[in-house]
Amino acid sequence: MVETVCSEASGRIGTARLAALLDELDARNVDNVARTESYLELYALTRAHPPDLPWLLMAHLVSRNAGALMTEIAAALNRGDGAIAPSALRESFLFLERANHLIFFDAWYHVLHHLLGQSAELRPGRCSQFVRDAWARHEAARGAGQPHLALERALVRDLVTNEQNVIERRVVHHPRFSNARALLALAEALGQETPVVLPCARAPIRVGGFAFLDRRIAAGMRIYGAMADRAARDAMYEWARRHPHDGSWAPWGGPPRPRLREAWPAPAVRALWDGIHAPPEPDPGWP
Repeated sequence: MVETVCSEASGRIGTARLAALLDELDARNVDNVARTESYLELYALTRAHPPDLPWLLMAHLVSRNAGALMTEIAAALNRGDGAIAPSALRESFLFLERANHLIFFDAWYHVLHHLLGQSAELRPGRCSQFVRDAWARHEAARGAGQPHLALERALVRDLVTNEQNVIERRVVHHPRFSNARALLALAEALGQETPVVLPCARAPIRVGGFAFLDRRIAAGMRIYGAMADRAARDAMYEWARRHPHDGSWAPWGGPPRPRLREAWPAPAVRALWDGIHAPPEPDPGWP
């Protein structure tokens, strides 16, 4: 029954189209703009061929926020006011870019395998045992006809848990990013944490301790809560479609900034650190 459910999904969207998207992983993972728009494109496909996968819309919106923060870092570097050392600002950008890259590298692979009806082919070492089990549970429950909303929420929690564990030791607590982590902790202590801003939502969402895995997961579930209502989700999706992502806060009414690709062109980013787009290093804590 599980194979039937998944093959129906791939048949509706088009196996050739999904396989092509999977093959484009590296090209779509070149920078924040490509990733952010790719999430929205794939969400649109699931939306057109239900059930939709709200985690993809969540990933698009969170990735938008990361891109806007990247342009703010570039603006601070350009001001050169000395408030924060340029080396710490550049490390903060690399912190965001590395996390953004690793989450996409992981998620694009396993979400498309699910849509292709090939979750059983997810390779050990390529994605975690946790997320392989999560898709198996979800597909079995769908095949058994369990209620959609409960299934959706459980899957979102599993995907949020996985994504945050993907970056927990590779980025958030990696020695490479100690200065960026300290800067983030200082901003939180001073009450200057940058929240996640969602379109059409009543209030921004604060993590309240980015270094803590459980708080990041809880924040992810609050983001889902803001779009669990269908009307709210529809409004967020339509807003995203009307405002192509270029790394600016302007769609939210913020000050104009240089476009992200002008501020951080991909070749210049790779010159900052040749490991920025390397495959994820092994993590014994999340095998």
